[in-house]
Amino acid sequence: MAFPLPASRRTSLVLGAAFLLLLVGAVTLAWGLGRFRGPLRILLVTQALPLAQTGLEPYEERAIGTLAQDALEVAGGHAVTLVSRLPEGLGSLHGQSNVLVVLLEPRRSGESLSLGYRFVRGGGIGKDGSLAWTPRPMEPTVPGQAFEAFLRNFPEAIRGTAINLVPKAPGTFWQVIRAGAWRLQNLRLEEALALAERTVREEPDCATAWVLLGNLRYRWMLNSPAAFRQEQAETEVHLQRGLALVPNHSRAAFLLSLLKADNGNQREALDILVQARRRQPNNPTLLTGVAYAARGAGLLPLARKAMDIRDRLAFAEFQPQALDITCLYTGELPRFAASLQDQPGHLRNTSGVTPFYRGYLALVQGDTTIAKQEFQRATASANGYPNITRLSRIFELILEGHRDEAWQQLREYDQERIGMREPDGEFTIRLAEAYAMLGDRASAMEMATRAFSRGFGCTAWYERSPMLEPLRGLPKWKALIQHLKERQSLMEDRFPLSLLDER
Repeated sequence: MAFPLPASRRTSLVLGAAFLLLLVGAVTLAWGLGRFRGPLRILLVTQALPLAQTGLEPYEERAIGTLAQDALEVAGGHAVTLVSRLPEGLGSLHGQSNVLVVLLEPRRSGESLSLGYRFVRGGGIGKDGSLAWTPRPMEPTVPGQAFEAFLRNFPEAIRGTAINLVPKAPGTFWQVIRAGAWRLQNLRLEEALALAERTVREEPDCATAWVLLGNLRYRWMLNSPAAFRQEQAETEVHLQRGLALVPNHSRAAFLLSLLKADNGNQREALDILVQARRRQPNNPTLLTGVAYAARGAGLLPLARKAMDIRDRLAFAEFQPQALDITCLYTGELPRFAASLQDQPGHLRNTSGVTPFYRGYLALVQGDTTIAKQEFQRATASANGYPNITRLSRIFELILEGHRDEAWQQLREYDQERIGMREPDGEFTIRLAEAYAMLGDRASAMEMATRAFSRGFGCTAWYERSPMLEPLRGLPKWKALIQHLKERQSLMEDRFPLSLLDER
C-alpha cells in the first residue's frame, strides 16, 4: 500500500528537480556557448617605436613579439597571429567573443625588461574600429620573470607553462633577442649565428636558443645551397633539441617540416606536422606548414583545406600568413595576388621573396612590364636571399631582351649547382621555366626532371605553367608526367583530406 508523501516533502522534491534541470541547462548552455565561441584568436601587435622611447631597435621589438607568440602558443595553446603594426579596419571584429587584440609595449632598462601591453576584446571593438583599451603596465624586472608575469596576468587563463622557453640569465636573453633581430638582416646573418651558438653553450636547457640556432642555420643553408647536405643533419639536431625541451613548440615543428619538405621529403614533413597538430590543433603556423608540404607533393585539395582552416584561425583579412602559392597552382590568381601585399618587417619582404613572386605572377599573366619592375625590386633587396636575387636578375635580363647574357648567367648558376644536390625542387622548376623562355628546351627538360627528383611533385603546375609550354610535346615530358602522377597517387592515399577533419 502506497502512502502519500507529506506536502513539505513533495515541495522539496519538486524544487530539487527544478534546480537539477536548471543546473543541467546552465551546463549545457555554457558548453554550447564555449563551442560556439570557438578557439581564442589573438592578434598580437608589435610597434616600431623610437629607440629613445623603448630602449629597443625595431627588429628587437619584433623578436620580443616572436618570443611572446611562442609563449602564448606553448602555454596557452591559442591561435596567435603576430603583426608588426596595428591594422586598419578592426571594426570587422566587433562583438566577436573569441577575439583578443594585444598591443605589446616592451621597454628595456639596462638588462631589465618591462613587458607591458594593452588589450581589447571583441566586445570592446566598435563597429567604426574604435578600441576600448585596457592597459596592463608591468614593472621592469629580469626578462624571465617579465615573461612569467606576462603569462600569469594575461586576460585569458593560461593553463600551461613556458618552462625552458625564456633564457634565465638576462645577458643570455638579450643575446637571443639580438640574434633574432639580426635573423631578419641578411648582412648580419653570420653574426647572428655566432651569437646563437654562444647562447646554446651558455643555456643548453633553453628551447628558444636551440630553435633560433636551427632557424638561423636553415636560413644559412638557403643562402648557401652547397652546404645544405652537410649541415642538414646538424640543423635537424638543433630543432629536435628544442622540441625535446618543449614538445609542443610549434615553431620548431614547423621549421623541421620545412627542412624536410625542401629536401624533397614531403612525407616526413607531413608526418611531423600531423603529430604536432595533436598538441596544437589551433595553430595557424602548423597549417601553413601542411599547405607548403602538401602543395609540393601535388596534394592541392589538402593544401587548400589547410589554408582555409588556417585563415579561420588567423586574421588573414589583416595579414596573409604566407605566400599562397597553392592558389597559383590551382589557378586562383586573385587570392594568390592578395597574399603578396607588403608586410613591413617581415622576412618575406626583406628577403625579396614577395617582389619576386609579384613579378612571377605578372609573368604568368603575360604582363611583362610589371614583371620586369618587380624582378628589379627583388634584385635590389638589400637582405635578399642570393638564389632569389640571382634568379630575379635572370628573368629581368630575359624581359629586357638580353637573352644571351641571361642564358650565360643561368648556365653559370646551373653549373654551380651541379653536384651540390641542392634542396628545393620547387625553386628548381623556376630554373626550368627560365631555360624554356630562352628556347633551350634540352636544358629546360633536364631541369624539370631534376625538380621532380628533388621532390617537387605538383603535377598540376607542370601541366599548367605557361613558361613550360615548349616542353609539352617532348616524349621525355610525357614520361615525366606519368612518373609525377604515380608518385602523387601514392601520397594521396597516405594523406587523405580527412586528415584535417576536426576530432
